[in-house]
Amino acid sequence: MELVVRTVTRPELDKAVEVEEKAMKGSGYLRDVSELFLSDEVGPLLGAYKDGEELVGIAKYTVLADHTAWLETLRVAPEYQRQGVGRRLYEEFQKLSREKGVESMAMYTGLKNIPSYSLARVFGLDTAGRYREYQLDLAGVEMPADAGDFRPVGEDEAVELLMALKEKYEGFVIFNRTFMRINEPVIRQLAKEGKVLRDEATGSVMAFGNRFLEKRSVQIAMMGGDYDKCIAWAIKVGLEKGVPQVVTEVPLDDEALGQVFVDHGFKAAAELQVMSGPAC
Repeated sequence: MELVVRTVTRPELDKAVEVEEKAMKGSGYLRDVSELFLSDEVGPLLGAYKDGEELVGIAKYTVLADHTAWLETLRVAPEYQRQGVGRRLYEEFQKLSREKGVESMAMYTGLKNIPSYSLARVFGLDTAGRYREYQLDLAGVEMPADAGDFRPVGEDEAVELLMALKEKYEGFVIFNRTFMRINEPVIRQLAKEGKVLRDEATGSVMAFGNRFLEKRSVQIAMMGGDYDKCIAWAIKVGLEKGVPQVVTEVPLDDEALGQVFVDHGFKAAAELQVMSGPAC
């Protein structure tokens, strides 16, 4: 089977969504983020085409604020899995990285997803962190009486606040399962987007919001200080927005922080690992 990899075009979106929905058994999200992906002028949505015609695999190459690559939405139609499609997409990731001068790339997978883990290892990626995802369903949850007053901070203050939490979160700030390294370029970008918040009364801090899929959840990417206030704020915003969930990722070994979320009604939903390594 000859595979040709090129950028997916807007007229091909339905075919790309079909590949994802087959691969994910209907639980994909490509259509909901298609405008973000297709309008990205730096990182393409890639398609792997059998004999140059039939779309059999997709993957998104994204360049983050710190000029590292984030590899996401790699999906292969079930009937073409284990036939080299994923490998061919990874080869294209490496080619793009060379062209763009990107030196590091990363992705995430389920902790028990051996095929995905093994493919990443072939291309030099290794486990850089392990996390547990917690979700709070907001149906029936009451509006908190006191959620504090969290407001966006400037870039310099954001760098100071989040760098202090870098070790606690094992080096990654995570929105919508996008694992970004905690460093100055990333934090400054988050601050520009209004996603670094501080409650003046308690000194509590949050990285909060969404990268995409704003109608599905609000995300606590990091928090420090008064945890009760942070979680109450997230619940308040989630209820005001009418989203169904509050979601967060916690380092797998930080049982104490995980218990904080459990005590507030969150349930463990998934165990994930972020893998990173040289881009080529």
